[in-house]
Amino acid sequence: MVIVKKYLLVFVSASLLLFILGCNEKSQDASLTNNEVLIDLVCIAHTGTNECSDRKFSDLESFELFKTAADRAVKMQGILNYAAEYTLSITFQNQITKKYHLSLGTDREMKGLLVDLANTHEGYEIPITEANKLRDLMKG
Repeated sequence: MVIVKKYLLVFVSASLLLFILGCNEKSQDASLTNNEVLIDLVCIAHTGTNECSDRKFSDLESFELFKTAADRAVKMQGILNYAAEYTLSITFQNQITKKYHLSLGTDREMKGLLVDLANTHEGYEIPITEANKLRDLMKG
C-alpha cells in the first residue's frame, strides 16, 4: 500500500511537471507569432561590394518570412568562410533578442546564409526560394 502511494505521488508529480513545462513552451511559441516582434537589420559595409542599408520590420508578415527562412535553412558541413552582409537582431515580446549574421547578396540563383552569433562555427543555408523572398522584402 505504501509503495502504491509512492508511485502515485511520483506519477502525479511528473504529470504536473509535464503540464507546467508544456504550458511554458506554448507561451514561448505564442511570443514568436505575436505582432510585438522587432526585426532589426544593420548593414555591415564592405567597400566595393553590394550596397545594403539598415532596415527595421515589426509586422507579422515580415517576421513570418524570416521565421520560414530560418526554419527551412539546412546546416552546412565544414568550416565557414564568409563575409556577413547584415547583423540580424530579432527581439521578441519577452525582450529576448537573438542575433545572427545574414548574407543574401543579389544573385537570385544563390542560397542565403544564416549564422547564429551564439555559435559562429555553424552556418545554415537558406533555400533559394526563401532567400529570394527575403531579397524582395529588403528591396522594399
